[in-house]
Amino acid sequence: MKDLYAILGVPENADAETIKKAYRKLAKQNHPDATGGDKKKTERFKEVGDAYEVLSDTTKRHEYDRLRQAPVGTDGMPQGFDADTFSQIFGGGFRGGGRGGGSTVEFGDLGDLFSTLFGGAGPAGHGRARGRGSDMEGTLEVSFREAALGTRRSVRTGLGQSVDVNVPAGVESGARLRVSGQGGAAPRNGRPGDMYLNVKVAPDPHLQRRDRDVELSLPLTLGEACLGTQVDVPTVDGSVRLTVPAGTSSGARLRLRGKGIKHPDGSRGDQFCRIEIVIPKLDPQDGEARRLVEELERRAKPGKVRSF
Repeated sequence: MKDLYAILGVPENADAETIKKAYRKLAKQNHPDATGGDKKKTERFKEVGDAYEVLSDTTKRHEYDRLRQAPVGTDGMPQGFDADTFSQIFGGGFRGGGRGGGSTVEFGDLGDLFSTLFGGAGPAGHGRARGRGSDMEGTLEVSFREAALGTRRSVRTGLGQSVDVNVPAGVESGARLRVSGQGGAAPRNGRPGDMYLNVKVAPDPHLQRRDRDVELSLPLTLGEACLGTQVDVPTVDGSVRLTVPAGTSSGARLRLRGKGIKHPDGSRGDQFCRIEIVIPKLDPQDGEARRLVEELERRAKPGKVRSF
């Protein structure tokens, strides 16, 4: 039985955060977009993704640990292995998404999971025992907004069909969506391969992601910062009016609650607008402008602004 902990390079007692960090690092190193389509690294990318699919889920990890410790029978499978129980725990339905960074979305296929756990075909009627078509790779590019809020996309599969794929809210570049049975054509008495869509999130010209929050650099004039103002700022939900209090300093972060990345449970992160005051460049010949700045400095009495 394959050692999924070794695949991710983590100890058996690793916590969920350690497993997630290890997966993200390996997924980034072996992602097809970063390796130029290197076949070995692409296979490594799939192997790492399948390992994370099991170890990031408490129920699946518990069952994997149990099977891993069981004696191996004459059929090469762990003693006490039950295919129906295995299917109930590891297969069926929509899984994945929303775990943040390199998650896998599956549509009820057990073939690759048998291969990942046992290094080959599973019992008769499962996995690759009947033969299957080849897997196919593709890239699905989504906008920053689509990644933040989630979306559905129609994609053309390896069989020439159009299918709707759910892109979960909060997805990041490097995530892999798997559409079962939509890869290469099935051999005789077999089944089709799967289609893997490697997600690529297009950057936004103004917004940057910070985990579940969004950050925006907001330039202000000296007058706007001193006197206060209202500014229309971009968010993933569209333009929102932000009130800037009088006397706001450069580096201040103003919060727009609930305007960040959407969580799987429907809650939202926040957007932070980081203030950057743009200082005007005075004409050296304009004595009046200099006098006004000096008068402002005298009247404002900012007090001590440096601690060194």
